[in-house]
Amino acid sequence: MLWLSSLCVLLGTIFFLRILSSLHRTLKIRSAIKKLPCPPGVHWLAGHQKQSPFSPGMQWQRDTVAAFPRAYTLWRGFIPIPVLVHPDTIKPLVVNPTGSVKSSFYKLFWDWLGEGLGTSLDNTKWKRNRRLLTSSFHLDILRTYVPIYNDCIEVLMGKLDQLAAEGKPMKTDHEFGLCTFDAILRTACSYQSNCQLEKRHKPEDLDILTATEILIRTVQERKTGNPLLVIPWLFRLSSLYPEWRRACQYVHRIADELIKKRKKEISEKAESKDPPVSPRDFLDTLILARDTDGSGLTVKEMTDEVNTFLFAGHETTATAMTWILYNLAKYPEHQSKVREEVDKILENRDTDRITSKDLNQLEYLSLVIKETFRMYSAVLLSRTLTAPLNVDGVTLLPGTLVAFNIYQLHHNPTVWGDDHMEFKPSRFLPENFAKIDPFGYLPFSAGPRNCIGQHFAHNQVKVMAARILRRFHLSLVEGEPEPLPNLNIALKPLHEILIRIKPRD
Repeated sequence: MLWLSSLCVLLGTIFFLRILSSLHRTLKIRSAIKKLPCPPGVHWLAGHQKQSPFSPGMQWQRDTVAAFPRAYTLWRGFIPIPVLVHPDTIKPLVVNPTGSVKSSFYKLFWDWLGEGLGTSLDNTKWKRNRRLLTSSFHLDILRTYVPIYNDCIEVLMGKLDQLAAEGKPMKTDHEFGLCTFDAILRTACSYQSNCQLEKRHKPEDLDILTATEILIRTVQERKTGNPLLVIPWLFRLSSLYPEWRRACQYVHRIADELIKKRKKEISEKAESKDPPVSPRDFLDTLILARDTDGSGLTVKEMTDEVNTFLFAGHETTATAMTWILYNLAKYPEHQSKVREEVDKILENRDTDRITSKDLNQLEYLSLVIKETFRMYSAVLLSRTLTAPLNVDGVTLLPGTLVAFNIYQLHHNPTVWGDDHMEFKPSRFLPENFAKIDPFGYLPFSAGPRNCIGQHFAHNQVKVMAARILRRFHLSLVEGEPEPLPNLNIALKPLHEILIRIKPRD
């Protein structure tokens, strides 16, 4: 039995050496990170948590970027995270292969979104899926979606007509959430839903908005709340898990049913000698996509991508529309300029529908949208370094989790000036925007991992905002408190914004 004892000793030694090697690597990574500046008040165990860095209003975020305008270290509990907040420090991360791999934080989405384009840590898999799916977002394809955006906003405006007649305000987040989900189903999946008009039978019943709200709230709590919740088995024992599991099952059923029906339809057409010549939409692309060896996406990969685009295609757009309408209601001078622009485009027409050719003419509305994206952008995106990265003379080592904070970038006084909290669409006039570093404005990230659906979102919010302003005057409800931006994956208002709507004469 001497050989067995020797084997045990050998295995124990290898295990011990691996632990020592991992510990040594971790200490080297931390030693490099500690050379970066760090906001004061770090607790030895809780890190910056006691300072509530992600509290509603984002004051800590703005104060910190004013004090550390290039990079700093955020302590997430006892884990240090270098945070980049300036174009000079962000650019090397996002444009080079050094920062092409997403961080382990994206695993928090996996039960919900799987390993789709937005959450995959496997760079090879991401590149392959991105290549297969890019054609679904070609500009020629996106132009065909404009009539659908008009159809979806027409349903919403019917509801707004009723609210205006009753003297009731619009609940922006709820109504835009339903409208944008309707739009993503009709465009990406060619599925005609009635989600804007359906009502839950019981308060405890799930719909897409309540399910999505549960899921994003849970991810955010695990990401910025109790650090122990990032550990999967502890999360499954927490009080958050039953509701999370129920919401995941709900959204997965929607995606599974869409894929199942479409695969059956394509199969039946093939059997009748009438196979689709080219994909009609995103769902067709998923099912028909083929690699050079003839293999396609697995059912699990299709489900992951559908869940990703159903979420990203409606939640972020709905949040953007909420802030756009808030800014237009708060600043009537900008509302008037946009309305004049829309009226001029639609002059002498017998319809208020926006066409794809109109989109480029909505120039002032584009300025308003870009400034809104700047003011209320996402916050932390993160990568895992695959090679050393130099940040202001500090060399961060491979394996380091590095974040770049888009909200802080867009509120960095050294980039946007001391008036960064003012709503000024004129910042994006060509002569003014030319003075801003190209990496000073990243509402959809940048580099190879930028958002594949950014033009989809831009076109949709243009159509929706133009159609609403053509029919209604907007104003804020008197007595309502100033909305506080609250980090919940996207930067949503802490409490739903109410907009008073009045039909135009």
